[in-house]
Amino acid sequence: NSARLFKSILDALAYRGTSFLQCFTTCQPEHGVADDVATIQASRVRDSRSMPEFVFDPTQGETYTETLNLKGNPNPDRDWGEVRTKARSGRYRYLTAHWAATEARFRRHFKPLKGDPADFIDMEDMLIAITQNDVIKRRFLDESHRAFVPDFACYIEVDDDKGGTKHLLASRQVVLFCIERRRAWRMLQSKAGITNPDYLAQRATLKRWDEEHPEGGLIDHAELRSSFEEALLELLPKKKVPAPVG
Repeated sequence: NSARLFKSILDALAYRGTSFLQCFTTCQPEHGVADDVATIQASRVRDSRSMPEFVFDPTQGETYTETLNLKGNPNPDRDWGEVRTKARSGRYRYLTAHWAATEARFRRHFKPLKGDPADFIDMEDMLIAITQNDVIKRRFLDESHRAFVPDFACYIEVDDDKGGTKHLLASRQVVLFCIERRRAWRMLQSKAGITNPDYLAQRATLKRWDEEHPEGGLIDHAELRSSFEEALLELLPKKKVPAPVG
């Protein structure tokens, strides 16, 4: 966001105190991207929550809610931003994994999905089942726990080079990467005074799931996803139905 960047630079220079500016850019050879896509990659890293865009301006007030601004990020009140590409007719959630799949430095963490995607786990479903606390307590290695993350068993759908899409299997490390970046994003949201319905729905869903399945066992990701979406529906603002005319 060049306009926002230049404004921030001017505001920083005018501020009567210390200013700090942090910017992201690729290192094309090391990251394995083309020489002309630095701006595109910067947008992708922002949209994926890997490095969110934000401005902390202490001249706006004396609370974090007043001074922290998350404008510029897609869907700043949700876990993931929604984007659109030429290969897809509608919008889709852009995970940290989607950005990682565009850079060759992560190539060892992705494999082509051969077979039926239904035989694997949708990455979004897996992210509902696990929290950062599960990662800290190493529950992602416990095959009897809902947070178990099998290696190269979760998939994402990405654009291919032919104008279509393809499915990629992601390593366990990529899944944990998404969890950590989501947690950092949620903490940033909370400082900005933003209530995230995805977090509230996940917390309620996992609390109910753990109470109903105290001994663990194989998890039904489809059932968990259904419970999550039901909880989310209750938290999202109700759409206003236009009154009948006549």
